[in-house]
Order: sequence, then structure tokens, then C-alpha cells
Amino acid sequence: MPEADYFLVKRALNNDTFCGDTGIIKEFDSKIFIGIIDVLGHGEGTHEIALTCEDFLGKNYRQDLVKTMEGLHRHIRGSRGAVAGLCLLDLKTGDLKYVGMGDITARKFGSSNITIISRAGVVGYVMPTPREERLKLYDGDVLVLYIDGVKKHFDMEDYPELISDNARTIATRIIERFGKEADDALCIALRYRI
Repeated sequence: MPEADYFLVKRALNNDTFCGDTGIIKEFDSKIFIGIIDVLGHGEGTHEIALTCEDFLGKNYRQDLVKTMEGLHRHIRGSRGAVAGLCLLDLKTGDLKYVGMGDITARKFGSSNITIISRAGVVGYVMPTPREERLKLYDGDVLVLYIDGVKKHFDMEDYPELISDNARTIATRIIERFGKEADDALCIALRYRI
């Protein structure tokens, strides 16, 4: 049976107690759901909205990704808003579905290097109709998702060990090497194995 190694790392701006970024990883029925949220702004107010988003995803991660994104939009409507990325990986087949809204980066490294484009919009404020993207993970492929507190563009030359490191090390090193000092930062890394 194929499996995945995954890990989440986050760091608040100035190592503050409050962080406007959050993520969730849920494994169920040979599938893995990943949700990543970046609430607009910083501080305690963003932290509360992030927890609201996390709670919503924790209750709705088994739904269709487009419906989940639309539900999250309704759930935090009237707040300062957030950007979000949602993934569903079928462990048996390696098929990955992704729905992203706003400045979220999703990248695959390994058999091919691909960046998945999110739609422009703000969840809870102005959001166009979500669009589901699909791709396939193969043995040894690495998926990373991160928010704008991490440098958007880095290459394999900047982190050549990415293709061999475990998920914990990948997420940690991406935050350490490419995290911006003037922002919250969060990264989720997943390595797929057959």
C-alpha cells in the first residue's frame, strides 16, 4: 500500500504567541486531506480567525474540495478574510486534487517540477468560483504548500537535498531558509512513497 510522510511547520512573526497562519492534515479512507490558511494581517485578531478556519476544515474535510472552499468562504464572510489551499491525495493512485484561493503556493518536486496556480481572491471577502486542479504524484515525489511568508520562488539548486529529505526536515528547512522575517510563515511538506 502506498504511503505518505507529511509534516507541518509554522512560525509567527517575531515569534509572537499569535499566528494568523494555520494548517490541517487529516488521513482517512486511504486519502490525505491538507488545508493551509493565511488570514490577512497579523496578531491576535488573525489568530482567532485562523482557529475558526481550522475548526471548520476539521469538520468538513471529507467533502468535495470546491464545496469545502465555498463553505469556508461563507463561514468567515465579514471577517478580514484569508487565502487558502486545499488538497486531497488518493494514496492508492497518487491522484491529487487541489483548490487554491489567493497567494498560496503549491509545488511538486520529483518526477516533474510543477507549480499549481491558485485563483486570485480572498476567502470571506471577494472570491470567484473555485476551480479544482489535478495532478499525479509518483514514487518519491514531494509536495510542498506554503503561504506568502515564504519566498515564493526557490529552485532545486537552492535546496538540492529536498528530493531526499523527509517531510519534517523539508518543511523545517523551507521555513528556515526561505521564510520572510517580516511575516508569519507556514509550510506543509508531503513525500509520497509506493
